[in-house]
Amino acid sequence: MNYYISDLHLFHEASIRFDNRPFASLEEMHEAVVSRWNNKVNNGDNVMNEQWFLLGDIHGSAQPVHYFYQKNKERLSLDSSENFMILLGDVGANFALTGQRDHKFKSELSKLPFTFICLRGNHEARVKTVMDKNPDGWETISKYDGSIFVEKEFPHIEYLADGPAVYNFKSYKTLSLPGAYSVDKYYRQARHLTWYKDEQLNEKEMELGRKLCRNEAPFDLVLSHTCPYLYEPTDLFLAGLDQSTVDSTMERYLGEIEFNLDYKRWAFGHFHEDRLYPWADGRQMLMLFNENVVNLDKFMNMTEKQSFKDIIA
Repeated sequence: MNYYISDLHLFHEASIRFDNRPFASLEEMHEAVVSRWNNKVNNGDNVMNEQWFLLGDIHGSAQPVHYFYQKNKERLSLDSSENFMILLGDVGANFALTGQRDHKFKSELSKLPFTFICLRGNHEARVKTVMDKNPDGWETISKYDGSIFVEKEFPHIEYLADGPAVYNFKSYKTLSLPGAYSVDKYYRQARHLTWYKDEQLNEKEMELGRKLCRNEAPFDLVLSHTCPYLYEPTDLFLAGLDQSTVDSTMERYLGEIEFNLDYKRWAFGHFHEDRLYPWADGRQMLMLFNENVVNLDKFMNMTEKQSFKDIIA
């Protein structure tokens, strides 16, 4: 029998109070946990710890994940755990669509002991586009209380829906809002570089997102590639780029969603920097790039007094 465990919080006295555990002391809690464990798990059973992580844009390079693995494999027992890494768009797995670039990258990712959960950014094709090119090579799977898409050759690289969708990641009810505008769109078009005209959500998909917010809220976690308009890091905008040429439809849409939504945490990528925004009414906004991997549980359970370094894996 295989068992998966996480977050026992042994020796963590505050967990009795915060989680309303029915114990008078740590000793009583430990005794109950050990007793129930021994009654359930036998010597021949396989016990796996489940760990969840967040990371921003890796743009077709497995190096950020490889570095994290090499640096932390012993400390975090990555080789003996079930590891899930949510990538916040611009993964680059389905970027070129021709040649060997994408295949080589996916092969490198697949060597690492993670299941990668990929949100669509702007610098990659929609999953439907890729599946239509090779329908026999893909399958749709029911997982995380929703539908994901998997290329049979790379079963540990999973793709979320092209449009808004609801999932359950490690018991956290999650709304995914993919897509963004490429500020280098005209540069790419002029030089015949890869660019996808359907990189942003269309009106039908936006309306689906509104419907999900009305019918499925509250959410523990929201995942998007770009961010709500009010959270745009204007200090990171490209120098010399005329901002009047930038289509901010997605940011304004996400701003509308964020203003009306009951949620706890929101994570996004796109802007190539790590940033933890000020705490607001118990809600926390996080921007991630590819240098620091965040522990999902630490992010979800952080307090107002904690900082970015407290949620790094």
